Amino acid sequence: MEAENDLDIVDARIDELLARFADPRLADVTEFRRAQFDLGLAWVHFRVGDGGLGVSASHQGSIEARLRAAGAPPRNGAYVAMHQGAASIHAVGTPEQRARFLRPMFTGEDAWCQLFSEPGAGSDLAGLATMAVRDGDEWVVNGQKVWTSGAMDADWAILVARTDPDQPKHRGLTFFICDMSVPGIDIRPLRHADGAAHFAEVFLSDVRLPDELRLGDVGYGWGVSVAGLHSERAGVGDAFHVPIERLLELWRARPEHESGAALALRDEVTRAWIGDQVLRLNQERLRAASGETPLGSTVKVAAAEFNQRLSSLMTTLLGPAGLVGLDYEAQLREDPDRLDWHEAPQQFVLRSIAMSIEGGTSEINRNIIGERVLGLPGDIRVDKDRPWREVPRS
Repeated sequence: MEAENDLDIVDARIDELLARFADPRLADVTEFRRAQFDLGLAWVHFRVGDGGLGVSASHQGSIEARLRAAGAPPRNGAYVAMHQGAASIHAVGTPEQRARFLRPMFTGEDAWCQLFSEPGAGSDLAGLATMAVRDGDEWVVNGQKVWTSGAMDADWAILVARTDPDQPKHRGLTFFICDMSVPGIDIRPLRHADGAAHFAEVFLSDVRLPDELRLGDVGYGWGVSVAGLHSERAGVGDAFHVPIERLLELWRARPEHESGAALALRDEVTRAWIGDQVLRLNQERLRAASGETPLGSTVKVAAAEFNQRLSSLMTTLLGPAGLVGLDYEAQLREDPDRLDWHEAPQQFVLRSIAMSIEGGTSEINRNIIGERVLGLPGDIRVDKDRPWREVPRS
């Protein structure tokens, strides 16, 4: 009965949202998203007032489906803002922080990036060396981050830094919101194998952050980070999704379909279609879970490895054409259509290589599944209770 009441509330809010715009297809994107946030339809499982209604996250899919059918503006595709950033701020942010940041995150008025990984702390994020030292009402941050998506255009960042090197590595971290316009931040783009330069390395030299931008308690940054990472991994299935129709188009474009080799390929295409449906259903199941959970790692592993198999099959279907046709220099030009790897098979093949690494490697995510989902014994960690400053580092 409660679920039915929640559905009635959600449907009523969608009706109200669509009624505010004479033609949603012509609505200003920012104004529409502001109204969606105010009606609790941004992240429906968030608190009332924070862009949500406090109901099951499973309703979000039906919200987006109805809005798409009505021709409404698309959901903000900024991954860090919509997943890691929003989840972290909603989880532990003060009322002032939530009021200041969540709405422009959802509307896209503020661009965000994530200052997590470092040259010596990628898979072992808790081993990071960037330091934040308190100086009165401010924190002075020094260090280097890498593989930072969208840093060149970001207004804000979520940042994890070490505030107590005498504590074990997981306990001496603190989580901050970082203004990317302050002095001391040097952003250097990193070019990818496919020609794009969406990643960057970021150097922080005596960057001063006010304590009011600290997110959560001092020394509890790891727990805040985990909430954001769960959300990131849960959203990967959608972010990595390449419409299966792209594969079917390549199959239909083959000159013949009757030889033994073609029939074998047809079986592989059929398996890929089945795999795509399984991923979709798993994603729907994950949305039904409340909030951010370790279950996101199951989808992350499955999506990454499925897409790598899919890219291999696409290469086979393309034949020699799979080795040519990618304009490496075009990826740096302002041509959004050329930058969409969902549309270019050759670019997707290159892009898919990174999918089992980013957002936590498949090995790390399998550990999470084993320990936190299945309840298996954890890995042996010889540095678990050792002060960070005593742990050897490369």
